[in-house]
Amino acid sequence: MIKSSRSNVFLNPAFQALCLLVLFIAAYWIPFSSLFHIWMTSDDYSYGILIPFISAYFMWDKKSTLKDLTISSYWPVFPVLLFFVLLSIYGVLGSSGHIAKPALPILIVLFTIFCFGRDLFKRFSLPLCFLVFMIPLPNVLDRTIGVFLKSISSQLGGTFLRACGYSVYVSGNVIDLGVTKLQVVDACSGLRFVFPLLALGVVYAYFFERVLWKRIACVLVTIPISILTNILRIGITGLLTYSFGSQMAEGFFHDFQGFVIFMVAFVFLFVFGRMLRFFPSKDEKPIQEKLTDSKKRFENKGNISAFVVSIALLVVVGGLTFNTSALPPVKIKGGIASFPRSFNDWKGKAQEVDPEIIDASGAEEAFSCSYFNRKDQLVGLYMGYRSTAFLENVNFFHTPTVCLPSAGWKTISKSKHLINDVPMFKAIPVTEMVVESMGTKQLVYFWFQTKTEVTHDKNINRFHLALHAIKKDNTHDLFIRPITPLRKGESVEDARQRMDGFVREMTGELITFLQENQFEQKFYPIKQ
Repeated sequence: MIKSSRSNVFLNPAFQALCLLVLFIAAYWIPFSSLFHIWMTSDDYSYGILIPFISAYFMWDKKSTLKDLTISSYWPVFPVLLFFVLLSIYGVLGSSGHIAKPALPILIVLFTIFCFGRDLFKRFSLPLCFLVFMIPLPNVLDRTIGVFLKSISSQLGGTFLRACGYSVYVSGNVIDLGVTKLQVVDACSGLRFVFPLLALGVVYAYFFERVLWKRIACVLVTIPISILTNILRIGITGLLTYSFGSQMAEGFFHDFQGFVIFMVAFVFLFVFGRMLRFFPSKDEKPIQEKLTDSKKRFENKGNISAFVVSIALLVVVGGLTFNTSALPPVKIKGGIASFPRSFNDWKGKAQEVDPEIIDASGAEEAFSCSYFNRKDQLVGLYMGYRSTAFLENVNFFHTPTVCLPSAGWKTISKSKHLINDVPMFKAIPVTEMVVESMGTKQLVYFWFQTKTEVTHDKNINRFHLALHAIKKDNTHDLFIRPITPLRKGESVEDARQRMDGFVREMTGELITFLQENQFEQKFYPIKQ
C-alpha cells in the first residue's frame, strides 16, 4: 500500500483512487447497469464480466513497480477530459448507449492521468487500456465491417463445403444447401469473434511471453485465427445440417458449436505461441518491470486541485443522472395503441405489433395502422412511443435506414424533406427515402418528436432529450414513420403531396390525442 508522506488522509493516493472509483461508478450507474445487462443476456459479450477482474489482477501484479512512483496532476489533459465528460452526459441523458458505454474506459484513463499523472499511467497502461474489451462493439461496425465479413465468411464457408464434396450455392450471406438454407447473421460474421479473441491474445501474451515482438505477434495473430475458426464454424454447421437436419444450426447446438470453436481458436493461439519458441531471443531484450531505484522514493508533488475538480465533475454527472431518473414516466391512457383509427378523410385498420419487435426497436409501446382515404390511397403509419425518454437504455429507436434494407428493400434515394404548415410545429423536417423491392416502390418518411422539438435526425433527437433532461423538463419521445406505395405511373412528387397532407392532418390529431390522454399535463404548449 502506498502511503503519502503527509498525514492528511485526503492526500493519500490510495484513498483518492477509492473515492474517485466509488463516485465514478455512482455517476455512471446507468451505463454500467446497461453494460451488466448485456453481459448477463448476450452470448456474444458474456465474457465482458471477466474483464474488470483481469484488469484488477494486472494492477495487483504490477504493485511492486509503485515504490518509486511520482504522483502529480497533469492539467494539459483536462480539456480532453472535459470534452468526454460532456459527451458522456449527452450519451446518458440522450439515451445513446453507443456513446455512453464506450466513453467509460476512456474516462477512466483520462481521470487517472489528470489526477495521478503520466508516471502512474505508464505503469498501469495495460490494465487500464484492457478495460476497453468490456465494451460491446458499436452497431456501426456491424453495419460496415460486419457486412463485409459476413460476405467473406459465407463465400469461404461455401468453399469449405464444396471441398468436402457437397454442392452448395452462395448468394450474399445465404448458403443454400439444397435441403435447407443457412443465413450468416451478424452474430456469425466473425467480427464479434475477433474482440474476445483479441482480449484472450493480450492475456496469453502477458502470461506466456516476455519479448515485446512476440507479445505483439500473439495479439495480432488472433485476427486471422478468428476469421479461420469462424469459417470452420460455418462449414461444420453446414456438414451437421446435411447429416442431422436444420436443428443443428439453431438453439443449443448452434451455441455449443460456438463454444467449441472458441476453444479450438485458443488451441491455435497456444500452438502459435509454441512455434514462437523456435525463434531465438538471444539478442532480444525481454520486457522487464521497472526496477526500483534505491535512491528514489515515492513522491507526491501535489494533486489535490485535480482531485477536487474530478470530484466536482463526477458529482455534476451523478446529480444530472439521478435527478433525471426521478422524472416520472409520461404514460398515455390506453397507450399509444389507442390512437384514433380515423380522422378527417382517413380511415384505418390497426395491426398488432409483436412485443418482441417493439422491444427490439427501442420503443416501449407501438402503434401500426393502414389508413385509406376516399381515393383509396394508402398510407401506413407506425409510431414508437417512449414514456421514459431519458437515460441510456439497451435499445434506442431503430430507423428504416437499417430495418428496410435488412428486409430486402433497396434504397433508391435518401434526403431531408421539410413539411410546412404543420400544426404547432409550423414545419417538420423529415428523412425521406424512396425504396424498391421486386419492382415495387415506396415513399418513406420518418422523424423524432418530443413534446416541443422535432427533428429528422436521431442524434439531434438525443441532443433534444439531453437538453430536456438538464432543464428537468419532462417529456415523452416519439418515432414516427409513415409510408406509402407508389402506384403504377405515379411520380414521387405525387406521392410526396399525399404524404405531406397526411402528416399535417395526422400531427394535428396526434397533438390533440396526447393533450387529452397523457397523465402528465402541461404538454404541447401551442407556439405562436
